[in-house]
Amino acid sequence: MNSTKYTLDRIEDGFAVFLKYPEEIEQLILPITAIDQSLQAGDRVFIQEIDNTYQIDLLKEETEQKKAEVQSLIDKLRRKN
Repeated sequence: MNSTKYTLDRIEDGFAVFLKYPEEIEQLILPITAIDQSLQAGDRVFIQEIDNTYQIDLLKEETEQKKAEVQSLIDKLRRKN
């Protein structure tokens, strides 16, 4: 069994592209059909591989915290200009 945190980078052409946390360099690409919940870009998830299937759990608190940090940075940049 292999389990790791990932960030959902994007969904395109029927595939979800996850970046391994925290470096976000290594990719895990899964077909949308392997995902049994609604996810959006930027969501932090915990993925477990069990017998060639994937269990994906949304890490809601981490996702909300990261989105708040990004929004704060965007607001700072807007105030600079």
